[in-house]
Amino acid sequence: MAPTVAIIIPVLNERMLIIDALHRASCLGADEIIVVDGNSTDGTYELVKERFPYVRCLKTVYANRALQINVGAKEALSDILIFLHADMKLAVHSIERIKQSIQLGNVGGGFMKRYEPSNVLLNIYGFLINYIYLGVYRNLVGSNAIFIKRDTFESLKGFPEVDFMEDVVFSNMLKESGKVAVIDEPVTVSSRRYQQNGVLKQMMRNAKVMIGYSCLHQSPQELKKVYAAHV
Repeated sequence: MAPTVAIIIPVLNERMLIIDALHRASCLGADEIIVVDGNSTDGTYELVKERFPYVRCLKTVYANRALQINVGAKEALSDILIFLHADMKLAVHSIERIKQSIQLGNVGGGFMKRYEPSNVLLNIYGFLINYIYLGVYRNLVGSNAIFIKRDTFESLKGFPEVDFMEDVVFSNMLKESGKVAVIDEPVTVSSRRYQQNGVLKQMMRNAKVMIGYSCLHQSPQELKKVYAAHV
């Protein structure tokens, strides 16, 4: 029997994006779509409940992406879990690619990505993170559309509920549990943070945090302060 798939989308104040995000998700062929709202103040939760009766919409008492993902995963019944952000677009055949990768013995994985809108700097940056950070080292972040077998997720006890870099910590846990797939059909990721903060500035912030974590062994709590200081 073919494995079932759940899409889990943690959100916070994404009223402007969530309608398009859920229309796109509904076209992918998932068995379940679950939205977990981090106590939004802009009506995101109410909008999803009103407009999307086929989507299970949950709410946590405070915003924490790891907590929201874990709540959604606990609610899901499917064999494979996919974690998406509201500003990400998966290609039409992505779920089939995920199922194929799991059948090949991978415990989970993620997608290469491309930024939209983009420019020369973002194209170069995307190439480096796709083919070195992700392709060579199998390091995943949330914007790679992480997917995982349900039993593997449960064996890892979910995402560590830290305030920052929960995706990076989880990626390291995932790599230790088995083979991790990289799907070369890219997920499209909004570059809104780069546009807001300046492309080069945001790239340097990201690099500083990743070097601090991987090479200097700084904690996520320390690095959250480093990241915030460079806003």
